Amino acid sequence: MHKVTLTHIGAVSLGRLLAVWTFVIGLISLAVYTVVMMLMAILGLASGGDVVTTLIGLVVGFGMGIAGLVVSAIVMFIFGFISAVVYNIILGVGGGIDVDFRERPV
Repeated sequence: MHKVTLTHIGAVSLGRLLAVWTFVIGLISLAVYTVVMMLMAILGLASGGDVVTTLIGLVVGFGMGIAGLVVSAIVMFIFGFISAVVYNIILGVGGGIDVDFRERPV
């Protein structure tokens, strides 16, 4: 067993990690959302809806999904950065957190 004291967390690293995970989960959500939007568009067309309005709605919805991915990744980077800075301040005042590492059997 190896004992260490955690005294700081990389702010940029945590921000980048949160941004990447948010983007990846957002991509998965966007794929599901796009399929659902296409199904709703097909149902709307089958019930006699306007083709142009339906296509415009699909394009606008997909564009907003892409913009949402970028904005949410930026927001999560900022949130992760600020969280790590605050956590580092708390760790600096408290002297750190003791962490035990032990090897896992392979």
